Amino acid sequence: MLLIIWIANKKMKKLILLLLFIPLVFSCSGSEDDNALLYPSLTITNQNSIISIHTVSLVGYKFENLSIGLNQSKTFSLSNGIDGGLDNVNVIAQWSCGGKNNWSTNKSITFKKGGVTTATLVSSFQNGGGGCTDVLLE
Repeated sequence: MLLIIWIANKKMKKLILLLLFIPLVFSCSGSEDDNALLYPSLTITNQNSIISIHTVSLVGYKFENLSIGLNQSKTFSLSNGIDGGLDNVNVIAQWSCGGKNNWSTNKSITFKKGGVTTATLVSSFQNGGGGCTDVLLE
């Protein structure tokens, strides 16, 4: 009789340990890294020698107090998703030039789920003179 109780206690301990272990496995099975695969990122690159990008914004996001100079890039994780979907998202870049901070341009960009989309500020010379006003996002 004592042997039967001893065996039953051993099996119960194993069962209790197993029941405690199962929730631990399921609660640790997912990670935030898995979610990173679902959301896009945006890389902004500055290829204009006379400006410094200070703000990048798009629906649901505003990245301020930046200092992206010539040949520099910054990548932004859009981990809250993009309201309205990934297609035709208006991205706005603002920069400092000639002592003023109120220069800006925008572009409609299509993002890829889990991918990195790159936008580059370049000199456009559309207005003929270059400078602070002839900058575009491509």
